[in-house]
Amino acid sequence: MSIRLSIVNFLLRNIEKRALSKAVDPLPIRRRMELQTRLFFRPKRGTPISRESLAHGQASVSALKIGNGDQGTLLYLHGGAYIFGSAKTHSRFAAKLAEDNALTAYSIDYRLAPEHPFPAAIDDALTAYQALLGRGIKNITIAGDSAGGGLALALLHIILAKGLTPPRAVMAFSPLTDQTMQSQSLKDNARSEAMLPAERMGEVRDMYITEDFKNPLASPLFGDFQNAPPVFLSVGTTEILRDDTLAMAAKLRAQNVPLTLEIVESAPHVWPFFHGHLPEADATLKKVQTFLSHPSP
Repeated sequence: MSIRLSIVNFLLRNIEKRALSKAVDPLPIRRRMELQTRLFFRPKRGTPISRESLAHGQASVSALKIGNGDQGTLLYLHGGAYIFGSAKTHSRFAAKLAEDNALTAYSIDYRLAPEHPFPAAIDDALTAYQALLGRGIKNITIAGDSAGGGLALALLHIILAKGLTPPRAVMAFSPLTDQTMQSQSLKDNARSEAMLPAERMGEVRDMYITEDFKNPLASPLFGDFQNAPPVFLSVGTTEILRDDTLAMAAKLRAQNVPLTLEIVESAPHVWPFFHGHLPEADATLKKVQTFLSHPSP
């Protein structure tokens, strides 16, 4: 573990985790994250960014178009427990993925709970994907982190179920895959987790979904991924969502899905978000580059 990783874990545990454990309303959390990312996690100067509407049928979703790569398209689904975060808060990360892999990214503003509970997020993600297909775009990679990582996998499930043109690959960083909240790591890693307060997970979950927790559009662990394209998963050993990722990996392997699994010792939740600051983040994104250049292991 690098010295920088130790410092980031210390700061997350003593600042972010404490703030999240005390929060009672999503609005202050949203404002806090918007401010933090505007101050410390802005895209590189000169990165092409514009606002677009992705429409399919009568539905549409707002997105940030980021970069102008010519090797494919990235559909990015931000994290934030389905209650906070935005295309803008994650624009630096989406821009990095796009730049590293010569992609054009679309980071979408799916509707957030509790104002818009399940299935609003997956409906918006599907609308965005179908809109891209409607533009004649075929070489699509879907990616997301945390809740957005779970959303990316849920989107893959519904794409396959509907018989739509599948994406080239899917990437999920520290994904939330099991809304039943039965993962053993929720208990085992409650103290070692640097960012997420385990005791609040059920409460936050209920802002998004209050029943049918095994619905694969909310809990992709229970989805069907036969004939799915290659998937990249990453998780840290001390995360409370560790077992969400490991169970998802086992499910994908059982269904013969080409899988790349990145497990990093003591890495915090969605550590690739800290690229440029953490050597572990930069190393993982190098592996992402390798994965996307040859998705099948």
